[in-house]
Amino acid sequence: MKMKVFSAILVIVAMAIIALLVSSTISRSVLVWDRDTVFSNPTFVTEVDVRLDDLPNIVGELSRSSKKGSYAAIAFNTQDQPDDNDAVNLNITIENHKAGFDWVLLGPRNIRDQRKFIAFANSKGVKPVRQVTNGVSYLRVEGIDAAVFATSVVTDMYDLPRDHPLGLYHEGFRWPADNE
Repeated sequence: MKMKVFSAILVIVAMAIIALLVSSTISRSVLVWDRDTVFSNPTFVTEVDVRLDDLPNIVGELSRSSKKGSYAAIAFNTQDQPDDNDAVNLNITIENHKAGFDWVLLGPRNIRDQRKFIAFANSKGVKPVRQVTNGVSYLRVEGIDAAVFATSVVTDMYDLPRDHPLGLYHEGFRWPADNE
């Protein structure tokens, strides 16, 4: 039994090392695991350039998806912290058949800015609810138009122009939607 566990751990470590080596050669791609499954196979997700005006259609496509674990993650940098390691990450996910906005507490910038986010959300009349999925904490906001709220975070909370470049990482739906 111990040998099987050791072998399984060795395979996982080897896969992680290979994935890191491969990911370093693929620009604008990240390695992700299924959000709803603790032990899932990793996949590469490639960043797509989007604009704030795309968010309503992205949320629409996400909402029509029937794939469990579908999400849209929006990443952007600010002038005061332009390093990609300091990117802000906004997630829109489906939970209990409802689109909601998630402030995921994984990246350094999201962790540093969580109080700012809570104050901002409260100023908009919503109260983020702390949740945990697969050991990852996040602040979820529901009962809002997720695209409008995400746009407001970019333009009001971070005071960025509507044409500020955004990166989209997504699973469970096609984007651009007309690539069918």
